[in-house]
Amino acid sequence: MNKIKTTNIAIFAKSFYLLGDSLPYCYDCKYCRLNGEKCEEKHYNILPSEINPNFTNLPVAVNLFYGDPLLQIDNTINYLRKLEAVKHKGPVIIITKGDFSKFPDIKFDLDLHVAFSTFGIDSPLDGNTMARFENNLKETKKRKNNYKYSIEYRPIIYNVNDSVEAFTKVFTLAKEYGLAIGYSGLQGKPQSVKIWQEQGINLQPYPGFKFGHKKIIDAKIMELFERMAKTYDVPVFRKTSCLFSYVHNLPRDYNAHYYRPSELGCANCVMQEKCQSFKNNLPLENDLSNIIPFNYEIINKQDHVCILKQKGICEFPTEDCAHISGNIIRITEPLTTSDVRVIKWLTGYTVDANFYESSEISDSWIKDKSILLRRKK
Repeated sequence: MNKIKTTNIAIFAKSFYLLGDSLPYCYDCKYCRLNGEKCEEKHYNILPSEINPNFTNLPVAVNLFYGDPLLQIDNTINYLRKLEAVKHKGPVIIITKGDFSKFPDIKFDLDLHVAFSTFGIDSPLDGNTMARFENNLKETKKRKNNYKYSIEYRPIIYNVNDSVEAFTKVFTLAKEYGLAIGYSGLQGKPQSVKIWQEQGINLQPYPGFKFGHKKIIDAKIMELFERMAKTYDVPVFRKTSCLFSYVHNLPRDYNAHYYRPSELGCANCVMQEKCQSFKNNLPLENDLSNIIPFNYEIINKQDHVCILKQKGICEFPTEDCAHISGNIIRITEPLTTSDVRVIKWLTGYTVDANFYESSEISDSWIKDKSILLRRKK
């Protein structure tokens, strides 16, 4: 397919607008999907609202590149102050396994969220310890300026940290501190697998699966994890955006996973009623021309098949991938996956379009093209 003109002034992940800088060092977690990028210098300092006024509502993650945000506290605070100065409205996320006691207890006029990452056990594979993780949770109770908090239990790895004992420890702490948990499996991109092999690190996918871009966990392990979550009365989420949408009391999952409810276990999610109500009330007639910079129409479609499944390039398609139903946005021109994500974040509709994988968005979003000259090298 013909590719479109995109901008390199901003970069997007599956759940966030990424803002910040990379470091040449971090906590050296052996499983980290960013290990292949530790020597790549990255700087993305353009604020979302500088690209497009509507982007003031986007979820932003600060310093989510190689180099934990608490290893560069002054820099992290600087970006938070910049977002504060332009009155950013969307959730602002710091995901860390650093020492939270070193982060100053100061107020930000932001919807700020600190997510504490844990591996569930002490392990030479992990750059953190359970003692530091638990101390970080204790630190939240000492704060005058309380932000929003959650736990990131990831990656869950076959025969490493997927035991009842590991789960029990994390759930006990989550219950004690009243925190929700996001969880996922190990992402084994080809570059990561190559690094593990070169370093003699024995990481294996769950039986019956192979490593790839999807973060696979065996169904029995997920059932165990979610059954234990009910026992401990702790909300758990398979998708990052679902977790943050819940914690920030948003009207729906901003990534619109509710179009694939079976795959994501929506029936057992605390957001289920809210998300399905939102989806069912999305209008067929809706003027989104002030948001979407492409020619579009809203259609009602039953059993829509995701373009990645149509092309046969999705690694692990599910039944939901061929049964996407409801009012959706149709765009005929080529898009990137980041264009599609931004549309979902801003409107709540999923998108029927011929898109290709890219962390960049189309130039069509940019209101003031002079911003292109400010890309920091």
